[in-house]
Amino acid sequence: MKSKLKYILRCTLCGKDYEPDPFRLCCDEEHEPSLLRAVYPNEKLEVKENLPGLFRYIDWLPVDRYLETEGKPITYQSKNLAHHLGLDHLFICFNGYWPERDADLSTCSFKELEAFPILARIPEDNPKTLVVASAGNTGRAFATVCSKLKIPFCLVIPEQNLSAIWSKEPFDSCVRLIAVGGNSDYSDAIRIGKIISELEGFFPEGGAKNVARRDGMGLTVVDATVTIGEIPDHYFQAVGSGTGGISAYEANLRFLADGRFGNKKIKLHLCQNIPFTPMTDAWKAGSRDITALSEIEAKKSISQVSAKVLTNRNPAYSLAGGLYEALADTEGEMYGVTNDESEKARILFEKLEGIDVSPAAGVATGALIQAVEAGKIGKKDTIVLNITSAGYKRMRQDYPLHYLKPDLVFKPEEIEPDILEQRITSVS
Repeated sequence: MKSKLKYILRCTLCGKDYEPDPFRLCCDEEHEPSLLRAVYPNEKLEVKENLPGLFRYIDWLPVDRYLETEGKPITYQSKNLAHHLGLDHLFICFNGYWPERDADLSTCSFKELEAFPILARIPEDNPKTLVVASAGNTGRAFATVCSKLKIPFCLVIPEQNLSAIWSKEPFDSCVRLIAVGGNSDYSDAIRIGKIISELEGFFPEGGAKNVARRDGMGLTVVDATVTIGEIPDHYFQAVGSGTGGISAYEANLRFLADGRFGNKKIKLHLCQNIPFTPMTDAWKAGSRDITALSEIEAKKSISQVSAKVLTNRNPAYSLAGGLYEALADTEGEMYGVTNDESEKARILFEKLEGIDVSPAAGVATGALIQAVEAGKIGKKDTIVLNITSAGYKRMRQDYPLHYLKPDLVFKPEEIEPDILEQRITSVS
């Protein structure tokens, strides 16, 4: 499809192309599940220093407009943690709040990198309400940004994760919060979110299938590569849905097409929080398919992890264009990190680098420590550690936080379309 469009959507399985459509999430052809990928005619990245925050990388975002934001990833070369681990070229891609380094993701999470491109891609005159299911960080990012921009938004989250939905500014009434009570987890929130998104007046964000989400998350690799001046050798990140790993891989492919930053494929080092490690277990077993756990087994494992944001029971692993293929193409690694290892890594990072990090970032740092101890990375290799969320402790010191209270709380047995529609309509 030859076109002067900003981008096209291409199926990663059959190669069919589609014109830009903010609501298209999948290929129309009858074949196994696959992801669409944004293809940008402008293969040479031009950093737009005059645009705000993350939109300086608008060339590789599927949007035609930008939104006002100061936030972007901040990449810097580590000295203290690098010295401690015996590494010469360790770079930290920091996503959070850290005024001394001009890090200003106000929700302290790289999920803000998803929210802005997704919202900029939606037509300004769209009358429907966006629906997002979240385990915490994604919900906080979307609730904060939608509140700021007065965009109608419905968030679905497990009741046990409500403490994750906060902002340094009061939330606008355009944001509605629905909690799932009892022993519910992220997968229950996804199930409710799907039902709500199919009701009249609502539409789904799309998760891993939304190219704006993936290309926003991929800005961690974009910023790191631009800052370093070359494609890194290794990339470390904790994953729940796998979307961040796919995003890093796709950004790497774009730099290979650009040609000015080298010809390396970044080796993906991805990790999960023990005992909930479905993707790690599948990859280590050499399997494209994840072993299905019973709901009871899954929820028991999820209840034991400290990084709740890493607990998606239906990750984007097996499908075409998914995480399995990204790991295979980069000869990647996956790790399991215990709560204790994560906590020790968090303490070490704060002591050496000077800022607090989240449990998920602790998992990623723990995986880096494992890789060094196992000799999987070289002393002189260029390594990027993605600190996906950090600075929460510092944010609480600098601002009083406002917590969003739920408009509705559903019991698991109430997850039925008729009941949901009736109760949601009553508070609309």
